[in-house]
Amino acid sequence: MASENTLTAQATGPRLLACLSDQTSAQAIRDFAAAQRWRNAAIVDGGVVAAHGQLQQNTAPNLLIVDIDDAEDPVQALYALADLCPPEMSVIAIGHRNDLNLYRDLMELGVTDYLPKPITVAALERSLRRGKRGSGGGATEETNKAQVITLMGARGGVGTTTVAAGLAWCIAHLHHRSVALLDLDLHFGNLALSLDLVPGPGLREALEYPARMDARLLGSAMLHESPQLRVLAAEEPLIDQPSVTAAAADAVLSVLRADCDFIIVDLPRHLDEIVRRMITIGTTVGVVTDLSLAAARDTLRLAEFNKVLSPTAKHVVIANQVGAAHRGEVGRTEFERVVGLNLDLAIPFEPQTALTTSSTGTALPAALRNSKAAAEIGAFATLLCGAEVPAKRSLLPTKFLPSLPGWLKRSA
Repeated sequence: MASENTLTAQATGPRLLACLSDQTSAQAIRDFAAAQRWRNAAIVDGGVVAAHGQLQQNTAPNLLIVDIDDAEDPVQALYALADLCPPEMSVIAIGHRNDLNLYRDLMELGVTDYLPKPITVAALERSLRRGKRGSGGGATEETNKAQVITLMGARGGVGTTTVAAGLAWCIAHLHHRSVALLDLDLHFGNLALSLDLVPGPGLREALEYPARMDARLLGSAMLHESPQLRVLAAEEPLIDQPSVTAAAADAVLSVLRADCDFIIVDLPRHLDEIVRRMITIGTTVGVVTDLSLAAARDTLRLAEFNKVLSPTAKHVVIANQVGAAHRGEVGRTEFERVVGLNLDLAIPFEPQTALTTSSTGTALPAALRNSKAAAEIGAFATLLCGAEVPAKRSLLPTKFLPSLPGWLKRSA
């Protein structure tokens, strides 16, 4: 593994030095640095010995990640390294040994954290947060204030994009919050089209090269529905296969959080790296569904999947197009019984509303503000903004279907 300076010294965060002995760890560090948008990270061959040489010859970094596998006595080796480490520098040690006594010894020595291999981006992020808490770095938490809302359809055609656009419009125009709306379906997404906007190539470039991402690059890709509502969307040629990793999710959200109150992400129905990462990061994770039998099965599977990836998020199930009998709809009671969850939102099917929305290129609540569907979306936006919504009866029908096929009763 050759020594390298990953990018130029135009950092927006602390400088990172990583002294490593294997390629797998090096790639994890690269992804981690890209997620943090650190542009002057350096990765060099070797472990503690290499770190000693680097600290003797160069300015001390803010964060040192050092591989201790090459040290016969890791504690003694890091103790000898301590004289070169300024008090404000964080040190994360990594290695193959999963030894509680070693961990305790390193903590007593003053190491920020010890991570057994293989290391992951998520584990490094947790260690970084621990280091900030230990150094009184709570002021850095301002970048985490924005709510991240992810929405995925249980089935194709359930109206996830309609819900995402309507929710974003209500938060931006009725509650006067700054909203970023992100469509991650780079080939078939129609979020921009639903708001009468024309997508450009900027989003793909930003996602494919997360280490280069900054406010200026992402700003050039943004489409402006209004000063409060900005949209990131693409329409890539079908022959192309954009290469997007999980690090892109962290990079784009890090930029958007700087000046957005809400980030709403319309997720495609394929569970690749960036989709999984977005769900993990989400503060509110939603599944949009109709009340059909097939959608009930996949709503159950997605809801359980989301809770595994993001156990601390608020999880919601949104019923859309309620009352569209041609979709093979079942009743609310039976749907909730099969899924094992209560529906959090019910958006009724109104043919005239759908026609007006599609023909005018505006969000549903903007096209027909007095419709019942707009009222449901608006009530959800109000709850997300922390306001109270008057109690009202559900708009969901309560017809009951006495029996369901056996495959629906299986868990995911």
